[in-house]
Amino acid sequence: MTDLELLWTIIDRGKKGENVGISTGLKKLDKLIGGIQPHRYYLCGAASSVGKTSFILFLMYNILKNEDKKRPVYFQYYSLEIGADVLLAKLMSLYCAEEFGVYLTINDILSFEQPISDENYECLKKAKVWLSTITQYIDIVDTTVSADVLYARTLKYAESIGYFETINGKKVYIPNNANQLIIGVLDHFALMNVQSGRTLKQEIDLASSYMVTLKRKLPLSWFALMQQNREASSMDRRKADLSEPGLNDLKDSGSPSQDSDVVMQLFFPFREKLTSYRGYRILGDNSLGQVHRSVILSKNRYGIANQVINLGFYGSVGWWKELPTPDQIIDYTQFQSEYNNIPCKIRQEIKDDSIPKRIEQKKTITFSF
Repeated sequence: MTDLELLWTIIDRGKKGENVGISTGLKKLDKLIGGIQPHRYYLCGAASSVGKTSFILFLMYNILKNEDKKRPVYFQYYSLEIGADVLLAKLMSLYCAEEFGVYLTINDILSFEQPISDENYECLKKAKVWLSTITQYIDIVDTTVSADVLYARTLKYAESIGYFETINGKKVYIPNNANQLIIGVLDHFALMNVQSGRTLKQEIDLASSYMVTLKRKLPLSWFALMQQNREASSMDRRKADLSEPGLNDLKDSGSPSQDSDVVMQLFFPFREKLTSYRGYRILGDNSLGQVHRSVILSKNRYGIANQVINLGFYGSVGWWKELPTPDQIIDYTQFQSEYNNIPCKIRQEIKDDSIPKRIEQKKTITFSF
């Protein structure tokens, strides 16, 4: 098959709707990156405690809750910062918020301050049932991982849901389901286990190189998380109105930003003490305050780069919401609470039931002669 024939095959698939990306749950982001596509490498950068892990878990939650057996998505999550128990608890928190309007922090779920109430415990039991239905799609690795381990374990996981076959002298991966996708998550680069004889930069560079190889060889996409340099928020930069991070602000190595297809950088204007940001009020009364985050598309090989998506972040449960444009906002306080901004299915059902149903009246037809 020639390159042109291959391209036309892909175009024909698209015409049938087979190239539509998997939704992240954020419509503006989906439009800019085409949803999550196979064979992509997405890099997410941010300063410490801005919400990198919560952002990825929110995308993961949206994909898992909309499980499509015809197009299964498997997650291999290299969680180098938090344990598997906390990661699953965060997914439970998202589920309870959306399903029941119950906002449970990790401290609440694990009863760190006081025993959880019976009512909230019942919500967690239902969240556990949901998790049990999708655990077959999640493989969490929360032990130390080097670049070599990342490569070997990813291949091993792929072989658990497919196999390699030699075709015309070349090893080709055959998935169990032709439409399946593996999403590998590395959280995060700086916490990788450095092998003897390598520096951290060399370990990161090797891991990034392996990720490129694997995404080409498998129906696999990567979400890799990376820290930003502290200099990204220096006073001099704020004075020069350069508070937003750029590609050069990613820490430890430049290879991941070069290797990746899409670079998303999270920005927290409140931390930078910005009075306003891109038209939004950040400090003072009637402002977004700590709720506001932005996602800056610093790189986008398959679309428009240097785009900014403004989001509300509800950190108690890790929920993200796209914000309206500043000219559409009069009362900023409406975005401060989880109750007003996290869609709740049970509240919507109650609201729908309270709306009187229209009853069609039977009509009698009379014939006159």
